[in-house]
Amino acid sequence: MRSLRIVGLLAGLLLIAAPSASAHATIELRGERPVAGTRGTLTMTIPHGCGVDQSTDRLVVRLGSAWGRVRPVAPAGWTVSVARATSGRWTITWRATAGGLPNTAVGDFTTAVRWPQTPGIYKTPTFQHCGATLMAWSDPFTTAATADAAYPPVYPVPRIQILPAG
Repeated sequence: MRSLRIVGLLAGLLLIAAPSASAHATIELRGERPVAGTRGTLTMTIPHGCGVDQSTDRLVVRLGSAWGRVRPVAPAGWTVSVARATSGRWTITWRATAGGLPNTAVGDFTTAVRWPQTPGIYKTPTFQHCGATLMAWSDPFTTAATADAAYPPVYPVPRIQILPAG
C-alpha cells in the first residue's frame, strides 16, 4: 500500500512537471471555413510565455509556398514584419515593443491570408521566443507513438485543413 502511494505521488509530480496538453500554439478560425483559393483570417493563439517569469517577446510563423498573400496584424505593443523566401515560403515575425506576452496571458496573432489553392492539411511551424528560450512548435504530428517519436509530440506543429471549393 505504501509503495502504491509513492508511485501515485511520483506520477502526480511528473504531471505537474510535464508540459500541459493544452500548452501549445493553436490556430483559431473562429467559425470561418478555410476554402481553397479564397481569402480568410488565420489567428495563431499562444496560451502562455516560456516559463514562470519568461514573457514571449518574439513569435515567428512559417507558411509554405502554397499560401497566397499574407497580411499580418500587429497587436498593441508589437511590430510585425513579413518576408518571402525565393522558395516562396512566408516568414511572419512579431516582436514585442514593450513587455511582451506574460507567462500567464494568452496572445492572439492574426493574419489575413489567401488559403492555398489545393485542399489538404498544411503545417504552420511556429517559433515562440522568450529572450534566449525557444519553444519550437514544429514537431511532426503523428498518429501513434513510434520508436523515434512520442505521442503526443511535446511541441506539435499547428496544422490547418484547407477545404475543397464548392
